[in-house]
Amino acid sequence: MLEELRVDGRLPLAFWVGAGLKAGLVLLLLLPLGLPELEQYEGKGMSWRALVFPLAGLIVPVLWRAADARPPYPYLADNLLVLPPITDVLWNTLDAYDRVAWWDDANHLVNSMLFAAVIGLLAGRAPLSAAVRFGLALGLGMTLQVLWELGEYAVFVTELSTVENAYEDTIGDLALDLLGALFGAAFALFAVRTAEEEAREAATAFAGR
Repeated sequence: MLEELRVDGRLPLAFWVGAGLKAGLVLLLLLPLGLPELEQYEGKGMSWRALVFPLAGLIVPVLWRAADARPPYPYLADNLLVLPPITDVLWNTLDAYDRVAWWDDANHLVNSMLFAAVIGLLAGRAPLSAAVRFGLALGLGMTLQVLWELGEYAVFVTELSTVENAYEDTIGDLALDLLGALFGAAFALFAVRTAEEEAREAATAFAGR
């Protein structure tokens, strides 16, 4: 399988970046499992995160393999998808959500951008129009964020100290998710268009030799 991941006969830097991100995610998830008594992990549903978050490192490889493993491998989409879970666990470990009032809002904005960008980048590998790819990135990106919010809300309502603010927090997060998804979908369109232009220029240069 490694042969299919090589570019010009070698594994690119993006491969090693992705390997490091996925290894880091696993190591970070071991902390709340080994030290569940730490205050920053209390009421955060870290056991559920430990079960679900590793899937982020498998989604793109599985989808790529299911789509006949057509080169090049989508390294950017694969690596971007690992960023939301690894940063979520990192920020929880550093207690950033409780120490910095606006951190959760910033995190929702950035994560929604990443989810939409990943979907847009993957959709860019299919023969779809720009409008369809943008719609898929925005719609599916928001769907992922809604599912995230449902899980987060379920954790909140088990904590008496946060349940009264859970609804207001969720609505605000969804507004940021929508804004982030719009930016992420636009980024994916730009990235795919740039890659297509570079491929055409390379093909033209090669044909002119």
